[in-house]
Amino acid sequence: MRISNNQKFIDRNKKISQIILYSALGLLVLGFVWSLKNTNVEQNLTAYYILIPAYLLVQVAISMANKWGRSPRPDEIIALSLKGLNNQYSLYNFNAGVPHLLVGPAGIWIINPYYHSGVISYNADKKRYVQKGGPNFFAKTFAQEGIPSIERECKNLLADYHDYVKSKKLDIAIEPQVVNFYYSEKVDLQVKDAPQLNIQADKFKDYLRQAAKKPLLSDEEIKRITDQLPKETA
Repeated sequence: MRISNNQKFIDRNKKISQIILYSALGLLVLGFVWSLKNTNVEQNLTAYYILIPAYLLVQVAISMANKWGRSPRPDEIIALSLKGLNNQYSLYNFNAGVPHLLVGPAGIWIINPYYHSGVISYNADKKRYVQKGGPNFFAKTFAQEGIPSIERECKNLLADYHDYVKSKKLDIAIEPQVVNFYYSEKVDLQVKDAPQLNIQADKFKDYLRQAAKKPLLSDEEIKRITDQLPKETA
């Protein structure tokens, strides 16, 4: 499999996540020390003005650290899970309009990674995904491990992809598919009625190989598409 990474983007976000984390920790320490040294009501209010932004920064820092600060990152996990696919497949990370795009005989896939555990199901009546069990309240609230609006995120990814194709004036007619890619070992997917493919990380490669037995894209079509996208970097 060929891999094209936007390494500058990855490195920049890693640095930003570290800066936000250190800033949040600094504000927490400052607010705590201020509250200990200043005990009257008016001075304590200043501590709240410090701690509230610190609380918000901590949430942002945890979310960014999960994506950028620790290894393997989601893009590395995706690449590792697809290792062994031949060079008919090309994976694009952060440089083709969406975070992760895969092109190959099985078609064009927008990979939407989630590190969520518990039972993930799809409520067809309410048209939304539901999470039961999984992490505790603290993790869901502060580590952002509670399930987001997956339907909306999928629609936004498709819109971002189409905007990219249009802005770059690419000649790519085939419609991409979104796959919700779960890389926690503690996830239980019960999503038969969902409008997108939902799959665990260790099963996606086999799914693609099965799908490629009736290829959506020929070698010529794959080359025509990949010639228009960023070149291999890894």
